[in-house]
Amino acid sequence: MSYTAIKDYEDLFALLKQYAEGCNESGEAAKKTFHPNALVNGDPAEGFFKAVDKAGKTEATARIDILDVAGNVACARVVMENWHGMNFVDFHQLMKVDNEWKIVSKVYKAYKN
Repeated sequence: MSYTAIKDYEDLFALLKQYAEGCNESGEAAKKTFHPNALVNGDPAEGFFKAVDKAGKTEATARIDILDVAGNVACARVVMENWHGMNFVDFHQLMKVDNEWKIVSKVYKAYKN
């Protein structure tokens, strides 16, 4: 087991909060939390950003259920509720690149309210 600084946890929580707020705002706002080569459900993340833009603004709530960190990599489970009438369970893989955490991949499952 490796040591992980508290600052890394704080940075990851802040990034995931920024991700959730971005998803409520616009694709461009959400995009800031992703690595340029990120994938969403195995496809380039650009399609996800376009879907967020198409859906428009909303006021979903989110929580982080799981956060596990090992050095410069991490995984997180984020639950988002009432995003345009849908609930989501997201699994994020994150990586610290150039001293900054970014989402490198995301897979999700959607549920109707």
